[in-house]
Amino acid sequence: MSACSSNNAEGTSDGAGATVGSGGMGGEGGAPAGPTPYELFLKIEPDLVTNCNICHKKGGSAPAPFLAGATPEERYQTITFWPGIVTSAPEQSILLTHPESPNHGGGEAPKIPENVKPGVLEWLTAEAEALPPSNPADIGPSVRPFRTLPGGALNTVYLDALGADFEYMSIAFFAETLGGSSDAPTMLRLTNITVHPVVDKPLHIVHPLFTVYVPGQPGDPDPVDSFSNLDQTFTLGGENTLGTGELVLTNWQKGAYLGIAFELIEVYGGNAGPGTGCNDLVNFQQNVVPAMQTCMMKCHGGANPQAKGTMDLSELNAMMPTAACQEVRARIKPGDPAASQILQVTDPVQAIVHMYKFDGDLNAYNAFKTKVEPWIMAEQQ
Repeated sequence: MSACSSNNAEGTSDGAGATVGSGGMGGEGGAPAGPTPYELFLKIEPDLVTNCNICHKKGGSAPAPFLAGATPEERYQTITFWPGIVTSAPEQSILLTHPESPNHGGGEAPKIPENVKPGVLEWLTAEAEALPPSNPADIGPSVRPFRTLPGGALNTVYLDALGADFEYMSIAFFAETLGGSSDAPTMLRLTNITVHPVVDKPLHIVHPLFTVYVPGQPGDPDPVDSFSNLDQTFTLGGENTLGTGELVLTNWQKGAYLGIAFELIEVYGGNAGPGTGCNDLVNFQQNVVPAMQTCMMKCHGGANPQAKGTMDLSELNAMMPTAACQEVRARIKPGDPAASQILQVTDPVQAIVHMYKFDGDLNAYNAFKTKVEPWIMAEQQ
């Protein structure tokens, strides 16, 4: 279910600009600099909370908890991570366009008040101006730099911008900041870095390079080039861990973006085989198939092309749902329900991009979790 999401077409979150809380003097002759994006956000944050928080908070009824967080700084971190909010064209931000749609909250959700819109646009414009430019020094094809969501949260980066061959493919990881202090971390740790191709399209990756982009400064690549010797091919249902699955960037700064470039990334070879089949198809059919009917009907059965492309459940109700089982298995960590994406992305209290979170109903989510967990455990080899 990890692809029934609001990720933008470029598969990145377009991110926020200046370092949180930065400000002070700047410009020629020590002239006062304008307010930072974070300072502009603080001006409109109370209005956003008043108008949007009832649905878009953590555990709210809307599937996009972009205001998750207990403090303005935490909400800033979440909203600037959320795909489609901070964009290079501020007026196209979903924060401005979606509330005007008749589909917003089934037509019952409020619009942003007219007197609030100018401040929102001013903030979004400042964020857009701080977006990192493309890096001509990249070693090869790259995804646009994006903001990460730390705190041990799941981050998903779609690879669509690399070309049509990479549609619906993604790289996912958990992120947490380390070292220094909470206001000035010196490291970013990525764990469980996984690559997710689609059926019949083996993905070949050579030497992925992670680069830190501090606003206003050139990109700063991973100092030790951790994956310089990596040459790996991924298939749906096969081993999907990128290298060791871990990376520590010692050049991290708060408010920075993260970019990924590749010496080579290609789709080749047609169908490279069935990958890893399901170990417990009976358990899947008896418990997971009934639990995932809503996921199939709402998105992954075909109603949402991106969702179906990423995890195809169109054959979920087949007499022998072998294909669907393999598709779902590619989005779990066998033997570890807590680290499995199908449970993380649908959790109403997780600020993870996904368009279905049981409408904020924790009881419904927990019932789903209870049905799915035994199968995830049974898939451990």
